[in-house]
This record gives sequence, C-alpha cells and structure tokens, in this order.
Amino acid sequence: MHLEALKAEITKGLQTLEFLQNIITIFGGARVSANSAEYAKIMRLAYTLGENNYSIMTGGGPGIMEAANRGLTQYKQESKSDSIFSIGLNIHLPHEQRMNPYVEIPLEFQSFFSRKLAFSYNSTAFIVAMGGYGTLDELTEVLVQIATGKHKRIPIILYGKDYWSGFLAWLQTTLLKEGTISKAELELLTLANNPTEVLETLKCFKKLDSPLHTS
Repeated sequence: MHLEALKAEITKGLQTLEFLQNIITIFGGARVSANSAEYAKIMRLAYTLGENNYSIMTGGGPGIMEAANRGLTQYKQESKSDSIFSIGLNIHLPHEQRMNPYVEIPLEFQSFFSRKLAFSYNSTAFIVAMGGYGTLDELTEVLVQIATGKHKRIPIILYGKDYWSGFLAWLQTTLLKEGTISKAELELLTLANNPTEVLETLKCFKKLDSPLHTS
C-alpha cells in the first residue's frame, strides 16, 4: 500500500470519528452464525448499550460484528434515537469480510494498521466477544497499547465466561506465574457474561478512572 493512500485512509477515518462520543467498540469473529446463541447474545448486549446512550463500533463484517451493529440498529428503530450511531470499520479481505447492512457510518480500509488506529482513536471501552485470530490480534494490540501507556486506560471486557475463562486462566497460571506480565497488566481485563455486568464495569470504571502504573 502506497504511503499517500495510507495517509488518506487514516485521515478519513479519524475525521469521521472525531466528533462522535460514547463509542463502545465490540470485537468478534466473522464466522459466528446468525442463527447461533452467541449472535443473539451480542444483539441483546448492543441493544442494551444503545438504551444507555452508547454508540457501537465494529469491524463492519458478518458474525459478531453484524450482531452488534444489528442490535444497536434495532434499538434505534424502536426508540427513534438520533444521538447514537452504528459504525463499521471494514477491512478488504480475499474472503469472509463484507460490510454488513446494519452499519450507518461505514469506513473502508485496505490496511490493518490504519483500521486499528481508528478503533483506538476515541473508543470509550472495548468489548471482546467470541472470535479467532483476528479477534485475538485486536485484543492484544489494545492490551499492549494500554499497558505501555501509549493509550489511555479504558475498560477491556471479555464477553462470555465459558469462552474466555480458559484464556484468563492461562494468562494467570503461565504468563503471570513466569513474570512475563504483571498483576496490574492482568487486571486490565474484566470478564462479563451479560449486559448488566458490562454496565456495572463501565459504571465502576467511570468512578475510578485512574491511570495504570507499571514498573
């Protein structure tokens, strides 16, 4: 990708998002079926976040991303709200990825780098649902940025205890035990299993809102 094209992609993304507030980014896999229980759970979560005046930003594709955009869109249609937005940051891939029909502010990206920068630009929180390598890449990118002080501290919520508890246990029993991450860095992650727990985490963070100090 040429430098000028990369600059244009970054500039368009940041200018589009600059004045939008209360954005929660939801990461998750494209391969999750629209008929699955996980899809329905994310729809309910996004609907509830809409009720609480949060916009939703996703990767714009199918699966979990579509469920999140769809849930917010459903709330907007029922409530007639015009103060929150369904945002999609689509990445052009040889397969899988297409912009889902529930995105009202679409942004198209050729580069993962510029897309990640846009995700991080003004998100209020990150929620990480069921997903694969791409979702893990997005999660670890955010963790590194916050743990190293390159991004302000905001909530990172792993959504789905059955799906993420093994991952958290591995972080604790292997990485933390071996000293390759600190206790404070592990505590950047919160586990939630329903919309109420997510809202409680967001509320608690607003009260604390303190910077991370690591040695």
